[in-house]
Amino acid sequence: MNILDIHTHHLKENVSQYIYSCMPSAFSPREGGYYSVGIHPWNINSTTESEYECLKKIASHPQVIAIGEAGLDKMIPIDLSIQEEVFRWHIELSETLGKPLIIHSVRTSNEIIQLKKEFCPKSPWIIHGFRGKKELADQLTAQNIYLSFGEKYQESAIKSIPLNRLLLETDESEKEILLIYKSVAQIHSLTTEQLVTQVQQNISRLFFNR
Repeated sequence: MNILDIHTHHLKENVSQYIYSCMPSAFSPREGGYYSVGIHPWNINSTTESEYECLKKIASHPQVIAIGEAGLDKMIPIDLSIQEEVFRWHIELSETLGKPLIIHSVRTSNEIIQLKKEFCPKSPWIIHGFRGKKELADQLTAQNIYLSFGEKYQESAIKSIPLNRLLLETDESEKEILLIYKSVAQIHSLTTEQLVTQVQQNISRLFFNR
């Protein structure tokens, strides 16, 4: 296991170094690759019943090591109650299979925290692409939620969260993941190699040693 990037929408050459996030209909596993599969809130209105059925089958595939991304987004024209219904379904799937949940959250941290308290999940929750302030990062990590940072982030949030709750990703960015590691390592006064070691320990614990 040498995953560096826990969330990307770009297929790359070194398939063992990232988790590729896709919709169920796009799942076509390459040998040695890792995947997360789910219904993004942006796609709820265009998702058919067959896609949900497909997800239930695909989610058990050994190369699918996480569920999602799924979540809540107050910036899209889809009723939040509908989004929450779909998100709850992903939470239950994550719990049934014992696989981590990759979460898309836009202006919905309070709702995410309330659902975390309601479900008390055994499977880890990871908010990807976190760009919030230190105070919000502290609230989320206090609920045992992991945060994954991409190309854009608030330095105060990076500084505040415990290293054992930190993950890194590229998401939609074309930026090399090691450049993100380098920037974050400087914030923590670590070498890039030291940060890689720490984050890989986190990844191993979350996705493989459970």
